[in-house]
Amino acid sequence: MAQQFPNLSRLDLNQLLALQIILEERHVTRAAARFSLSQPAMSRVLGRLRLALGDDLLVRSGIGYERTPRGDRLLQELEVLLPRLNAVIGSNDFDPSTSQQRFRVTGTDYAAAVIIGGTVRLCRKFAPGVRCEVVGWTQDSYRYAEMGRCDIALGVGSVPAIPTELKMEVLYQEQFVCLMSADSSFNDERFSLVEYLRRPHAVVAIAEGQQTMIDRPLADIGKVRNVVLQSPYFMATALSIVDTDLILTVPTRLALELSKLADFRQVLPPQEIGSFPYTMVWHPRLDGDCGQMWFRDQIRAVVKRC
Repeated sequence: MAQQFPNLSRLDLNQLLALQIILEERHVTRAAARFSLSQPAMSRVLGRLRLALGDDLLVRSGIGYERTPRGDRLLQELEVLLPRLNAVIGSNDFDPSTSQQRFRVTGTDYAAAVIIGGTVRLCRKFAPGVRCEVVGWTQDSYRYAEMGRCDIALGVGSVPAIPTELKMEVLYQEQFVCLMSADSSFNDERFSLVEYLRRPHAVVAIAEGQQTMIDRPLADIGKVRNVVLQSPYFMATALSIVDTDLILTVPTRLALELSKLADFRQVLPPQEIGSFPYTMVWHPRLDGDCGQMWFRDQIRAVVKRC
């Protein structure tokens, strides 16, 4: 076996687990606490890893430590490899009350406010030992699901295009609503397209520098919004329009959450801005995993209550 996999003979599985924790923490004492070792023992483990791998892995930078380029690559690979090894070695039984499984979800702060928060509350009630890790949304989020760097991607079903090898489920059809400062003098229930385009806008740019599900339909008819503020964050942008004349167009489920933070006036957008599907995406390799099936069910349960 050593001849077939010569590199594996340098390390055992426990050292790989320790390596991941050291690279995540970038701090030997914190890594030791997570791995239930003393600080000197973890330092010796790091020394053996450096020797076996022929790389410093961590180097001092200012008041802390930074990963070397190889350390970065190793951490990315371990984040994929170790969960797969755990699934192969372990059984497929899942008991929410005792599980300590980690579930990794990628999505925007819309997903965090509307779906993930409620899912975490369910987990705390029925599965207090599980962990939920939220990874910020990027153009590569669906690729992360392909690579195993996240378990579930929550997002708009067509932006960016979902790879055909991934599983996709439409959770619901979402509508838009316009938020304005509560003291706005606008009195109609819905904006006409002319009035909507005339006014200044705050835009949450999720992909391609646009709020895609709004700006693409407008671009199709040769129209563009008067953008005064652009940001990647729904929550912060909403708070920024308070006491201004700006319009922020957001999904209706998020508008309900934002209205708990500030007093907003809600106005329907022009008819030209339609609804969109909000989806849950995962890799087929997770289809039969009992823990993953349970976690997807928690998301579905939260969505039904929205």
